[in-house]
Amino acid sequence: MTAPMPWRFAGDLYVVHFKTDPTALSALLPAPLTPADKPDEAFMWSTHFSVYPDEDGAESWINPARSHYNVVVIGVPCKLNGKNTMLSAFQWCDKDWLVIMSWFLGACSKLADIDESKTHPLMAGTGSPQTGALGTHISRWASRNGQRIVSFSITPDEVIGIEDLNFYTSNLPLTCERHFPDVHYPPRGDPDVHDLCQMVMEGVEFGEIRKGPATLSFGDDDNEELLPIQPTEVLGGYVLPMGFKLMGINVIHDYLAD
Repeated sequence: MTAPMPWRFAGDLYVVHFKTDPTALSALLPAPLTPADKPDEAFMWSTHFSVYPDEDGAESWINPARSHYNVVVIGVPCKLNGKNTMLSAFQWCDKDWLVIMSWFLGACSKLADIDESKTHPLMAGTGSPQTGALGTHISRWASRNGQRIVSFSITPDEVIGIEDLNFYTSNLPLTCERHFPDVHYPPRGDPDVHDLCQMVMEGVEFGEIRKGPATLSFGDDDNEELLPIQPTEVLGGYVLPMGFKLMGINVIHDYLAD
């Protein structure tokens, strides 16, 4: 059983800023969301999150496999009632329990294998640059059914401030769409749940933020949904250490009330 919220999160968020077909991005936005001021730009972000329930003595302290996870997300900047936000358009994770939990939160994950190139400070002693410091090449990828679906890399070479990421942070909080279909027989006529929601976070903190050149590609096999938004240009990569407490979600638009 999952412990009740709030939950404590921390991880190094890898963010890749990219351009793609604006028509394909706009097609992902459910009404009443509308395209952003720069409708051809989107973000891919990925991390390994360490997660602990706020509740003392929770079992996840002993067995982190029940709460820690890897994730890959495609975020599409957009507007809701004239205000900036970002739609969580696609998400993959590597824990079966998170697939279920993410549907309750609106993120609607799919299961994937997520791997990353390794680093360690003592690699310096071997003459390798894979120390985790500036100049380290980071590669990460997600695979489903034996096929690579997302691949990216970042080589951070500069330290920046959080104000330099305003083009990203000004599109937060993340907006998610929840849709639980009507599976009753006979059908009742409406989905059980259909809304837009946003996660409520408190105590957000950032560590040393780094930027550098990046790559991003979506695989051609077993991956039809991403091919329309294949990157046409990668604008930059960022390593964003962050921590926060997830309190729950707010429903910001209820389709069933329309």
